[in-house]
Amino acid sequence: MKNASGRGSRLTTVLLAGTLAGSALTTVTGTASAAPGAAAPNNAAAAVVPSGPGVELSAASFTQMTVDGVSQRVWIAGDRVYPDGSRDGELIGVLYGGAGPAVASAHMAAPLSGVAVEPDGSKVYAGQSDHIANYSHYSGALHLVDPTPAPADSCGRELVHTGGRLFFTSRLAASTGGCADAPGSVGVAATAEGGEAEEVMYSSAPVHLEGGPGGLLVTAPERWSPTADPDLGIYRVTDGADGNLLEFLGERRFTEDGTGQGMDFRDADFSADGTVLAVADGIRGTVLLGGQDARFLENHYAPLPEGVAPTAVAFSPDGKWFAQGGAASGHTADLTLAFADPSVDRQPLRISFEDEAAGRRVVPRGMEFSGDGQQLFVVTSDQEGTRFWLHTIQTREALAPSRFVDVTHGPAVAGRQFTVTGRLDLDGLASTEAPRITAQRLNGLEVADLPPVAVAEDGTFVLEDVLPDRVGNVQYVLGYAGDEVHYLSEHWLVVDTVEASSTVTRRDR
Repeated sequence: MKNASGRGSRLTTVLLAGTLAGSALTTVTGTASAAPGAAAPNNAAAAVVPSGPGVELSAASFTQMTVDGVSQRVWIAGDRVYPDGSRDGELIGVLYGGAGPAVASAHMAAPLSGVAVEPDGSKVYAGQSDHIANYSHYSGALHLVDPTPAPADSCGRELVHTGGRLFFTSRLAASTGGCADAPGSVGVAATAEGGEAEEVMYSSAPVHLEGGPGGLLVTAPERWSPTADPDLGIYRVTDGADGNLLEFLGERRFTEDGTGQGMDFRDADFSADGTVLAVADGIRGTVLLGGQDARFLENHYAPLPEGVAPTAVAFSPDGKWFAQGGAASGHTADLTLAFADPSVDRQPLRISFEDEAAGRRVVPRGMEFSGDGQQLFVVTSDQEGTRFWLHTIQTREALAPSRFVDVTHGPAVAGRQFTVTGRLDLDGLASTEAPRITAQRLNGLEVADLPPVAVAEDGTFVLEDVLPDRVGNVQYVLGYAGDEVHYLSEHWLVVDTVEASSTVTRRDR
């Protein structure tokens, strides 16, 4: 066996392959109530806005979540407790777009831990104590299919699908109190294409998994003592032709000189291009590492507010956003949403979860983005960790506002030249490219797309058109599509045209 760290690590990598022998949500998706542009200008302290009410989950525990961009569902795994004290495992898929039932759910034996999904959305995996349950999924319907064999687990699995393979953890302990020292492993499931099942790592400490683009895989052991210094490893999934399914890329201990407190892992996520790995550390906050070699990187992101315990990190797959979650008290922000490009000098959007119907904190590993980056899904809990809520935050709320102002027009004479003037105001930063305004003319049932209008450096613009040659009501729709840092906006202008021989009237409403 190959030692993953080379320095007495509790995590070891196997070189040779070994074959291994109805409840729904209480409502539809909730949305945070922060208004677009709620974040402060870049020269002021970031404002903190309260979240809206979330969707309370029926599960009484949370183990893992994942987003299925094909089926447009957020999958959440946990256990549900009934009034008589009995419990079962509950897999929930909440629809955030597309067609089909709002909630897909399946019930199985408790405890249920871990969830992963095939990249094409066709199959969902859920961790059981003696196997991994497999469900085929189509348009909101879940159907149990043949399970995936896995070593026995009594401490809770984690599942990750990366590099075309399903990875999972297994730990067997004599009692729940013995999980911290129970031996465990990281395994990989067989594939229909001939990829064999095997155990790829062994560990004497609980291990967390995180997948990334291009088949990246992170292994992050928990601290087995307050003075322990676990090492985080980064690997890439290969075809296994040389006998090794995982290519070792790098490792990182958080106390390089062997002194002080080691990594206190809460969550990790790769940037969209895989070059950066963000780690939520219980002691240090957010730590940035090189996604290909695990070297320390300078962190230019605004940190969580002082006193907030970090619990989660997430990059959006479109490469635009970075979110940090935590557990705060009072009105202090539990969530920070910022541009993934730290050179964008704009204060982040900060949200506080403080309402009884919103939860009090972001749970560990409780944040994921939609594939297009337009929505951030956040799971929160109460202080006791017995009630859970799902929030959907529209990332556009972190964009700076744009607006049309001082819009006016000249004489509106049927069949004659018509001029509209105004100004496009962009809050905060300058536009990342020269702004252009789209314009449509609505004349009864006729809709005409006009040529785009350039915006001057001072924001002013001039739209010139020829009005229809008949008297009546004409409407113009001015639009700004937004850019990387500014939210879209539109303006409706309504005019009544008059005949050329009549006294010209002007009305703008």
